[in-house]
Amino acid sequence: MLRTRWGIAGAVLLALALGACGAVPQGQTALHTVSVTGTATTRLAPDIVVMTLGVQTQGRDVAEAVSENNRRSAEVIGVFRSAGVASEDVQTTYFNVYPQQQYDQFGVLTGEVVYWVDNTITVKIRQLDQVGVLLQSVLTRGANTVQSLNYTVEDPSDALDEIRADALEDARAQAEQLAASAGVELGEVLTISEGGLAPSPVFEAAAYGKGGGGGGVPTQPGSLDYSISMSVVYRVR
Repeated sequence: MLRTRWGIAGAVLLALALGACGAVPQGQTALHTVSVTGTATTRLAPDIVVMTLGVQTQGRDVAEAVSENNRRSAEVIGVFRSAGVASEDVQTTYFNVYPQQQYDQFGVLTGEVVYWVDNTITVKIRQLDQVGVLLQSVLTRGANTVQSLNYTVEDPSDALDEIRADALEDARAQAEQLAASAGVELGEVLTISEGGLAPSPVFEAAAYGKGGGGGGVPTQPGSLDYSISMSVVYRVR
């Protein structure tokens, strides 16, 4: 696990917390606190690809445009199913038919209409070594738009639980160090708040230019960094 510590910020917060508790009402005890933020990061290898692609057709006859789109979309879906992609991992996420009025060279409506048909499919691919080959195949069988291709981790919850605990340990270590430096005793936890960061891809220069093999579109899974921060307020006395 990778950690980042912010001891200076914690020291400032401790000084402010101790200094801000000047006059208090008679009979009440001043509340002294220290606020720290612990962080932890883990690097994971993707285990799934989420690909969104589409088939777009056009024609002056709406029925023909839809029929052609249906044919191509069925072939695209067939490529994934033939490759062993489960039916629950193939989903139609968008379908649209819209007319486009035609204009002549002078910007005057001609009265003619062209119909555009869009069918968008989102697919989860679990065999990462087949991503490039499958992408190349569907592009030759009818897909003509690719909206996104994301390597990700399907369920990072176990790894996040681990770095969440690491971030709390990091916060505790900072608080103990600050309390010792200030000559006070660290007490109980008053509040905890969590901050998370979206996974960020890690690029390796050695992987550039290398493909998925088999004549497919070159792709590389890389790796993903997941980070969590835990802000903790302790009582000190």
